[in-house]
Amino acid sequence: MTLGIEAIAHAFGSRRIDNVAEGARQGFDSGFVRDKLGIATRYAAAEDEATSDLAAAAVKAVLEKTRTAPEAVGGLIVVTQTPDYQLPHTAALVQKKLGLPASIASFDVSLGCSGYVYGLSAAIGLMQQAAIERAVLVTADCYSKVMDAADRATAPLFSDAAAATVLGARPLYRAGKPVFGTDGSGAETLIVKCGGSRAPAERSMLYMDGRAIYSFAMSQVPRQVEQCLKLNGLAIGDIDCFVFHQANRFMLESLRDRMKLPADKVVIDVADGGNTVGSTIPIALEPLLETRPRRILVCGFGVGLSWATNVLELCGEH
Repeated sequence: MTLGIEAIAHAFGSRRIDNVAEGARQGFDSGFVRDKLGIATRYAAAEDEATSDLAAAAVKAVLEKTRTAPEAVGGLIVVTQTPDYQLPHTAALVQKKLGLPASIASFDVSLGCSGYVYGLSAAIGLMQQAAIERAVLVTADCYSKVMDAADRATAPLFSDAAAATVLGARPLYRAGKPVFGTDGSGAETLIVKCGGSRAPAERSMLYMDGRAIYSFAMSQVPRQVEQCLKLNGLAIGDIDCFVFHQANRFMLESLRDRMKLPADKVVIDVADGGNTVGSTIPIALEPLLETRPRRILVCGFGVGLSWATNVLELCGEH
């Protein structure tokens, strides 16, 4: 039985932010925000919204899109680094909100920008081992809850969002062989130092060393893309679309130029929403499910440091 991606839907936080105007208030030139970062609009969760709310909204949308009854869902994986609570797991809260069956296998995965590629492998592996015919992979984060709105390194970049992917036995796209990477020596380049067992009572906000993240991406992403293509018996020319983690326009254009990729094959989808952490890849994939390029390379990279790459291939019957 071939398992893969059937459909994707997403949900943004309910507060819409004019990123150019907000950037001007922080002292950024409008051209820098609009052209270099490429992020015109961001979204933030309302005060009474949390990660599980955005996740539930995205799951509800994708179930409606595929006409899937809640009781037909056998697996639910929520990839997040901003859970509603330290415990219980956010997937349990989403299960309750949507009335998914109590027999469901549901759990969280603590990953950020590489989480979608990791999550695809985890979900498909679970489905194969447990004979689950339909599952939902969710990426969801509310960085606004852990971010200083005045921090010039992070505030112009991130949005709150969730994306939900239905995985099943009638897929549009199947996943190839993935390649993963982890370098914990770079853990402090993107970190929130509170809420865990090391500092449970302290309060701190998201910190990001943008230069270090950029250098890491320029070094590791091209290398891993090459490894993934080789593992799958493919060459650069065999890929119709490259969907990298949508960090910002400058990062994407730098990767494109570093790897000498055709401009029309590299997806840049940051204008409306910007960096939605683990949801950037599925949000960028959602419209591609309509145009259906034959092969799509997906690559996530960031917090951890962590990076992951795979190739999605259009299934023959479609």
